Amino acid sequence: MHITISDEAASKLRTLLGEEGDAACVRVRESKIGAACKSRIVLRLSIDERSDDDLEAPAQSVPFVIDRDLADQYGENFVVALDEHQAFTVVPA
Repeated sequence: MHITISDEAASKLRTLLGEEGDAACVRVRESKIGAACKSRIVLRLSIDERSDDDLEAPAQSVPFVIDRDLADQYGENFVVALDEHQAFTVVPA
């Protein structure tokens, strides 16, 4: 897996991980937003712990993981950044 991440996003994630335990990592996951026929699936980040079926890669000293099944669906290359509202964006590269 390969993650390209902006400096600003990496700094914010390192701060968030610093508040967690040593086993914490950043998980790329799917999330449903919206409701009914206007809903869609997007990729998001969450603070989590590793599992046996994860792919892992560090990016700027931030440990990222993704479930192998999700990596099969979206690939193993992602771009992580902050948008104008300081929310994380995750897109397949």
